[in-house]
Amino acid sequence: MGNITKAGPNVIKAHLRHLQEHGQEHFLNEAIDFLKENNIEVPEYEEEPLAGGCPGSITRDLRASGNQTHEPVTLTSELGNWPIQLQLLNPNAPYLNNADLLLAADCAPFAYANFHQRFLKDKVLIIFCPKLDKTMEEYVDKLSEIFQKKDIKSISIVHMEVPCCSGIEVIVQRALEKAQKNIIIKDYTISINGEII
Repeated sequence: MGNITKAGPNVIKAHLRHLQEHGQEHFLNEAIDFLKENNIEVPEYEEEPLAGGCPGSITRDLRASGNQTHEPVTLTSELGNWPIQLQLLNPNAPYLNNADLLLAADCAPFAYANFHQRFLKDKVLIIFCPKLDKTMEEYVDKLSEIFQKKDIKSISIVHMEVPCCSGIEVIVQRALEKAQKNIIIKDYTISINGEII
């Protein structure tokens, strides 16, 4: 929530509305508590529903953006662990010992063309979707267990620019608090057009 407040009242309002629209009452209450504790005005987020619903669900045709190339490129995968989906991950997996973690939104590797070389190299990948997955509390518990047991060296987060994707940072922060760990997080946001913003 700290990063969201830096973006100003309109982004705060959109984030609160988004949490409400998706039934994320726990996260909504946490966000409101954060605002109150930090003497930040809680905006009227229940009014004026967004036209078309969730901004992350707006239909867009990106083919005209000029991001496509027709020349084949040979790249090497940097994926070093399996499984990668947080729901399937074993918190006792040996590759988590002293790992540099990369927590990515499911969509991010598809939107950012150079994901492997820019973000994944020498990291342990964990993916999930804070909007569609229905196991957020379990994710907090599982990440907390990893943080407690595995002496994680670093955490990087890669998520999309849509508001629901910022839920990844919320989940990671809650897991760190539960594990009573203080690990610096590097947070990267990817635009719908595939750029780091």
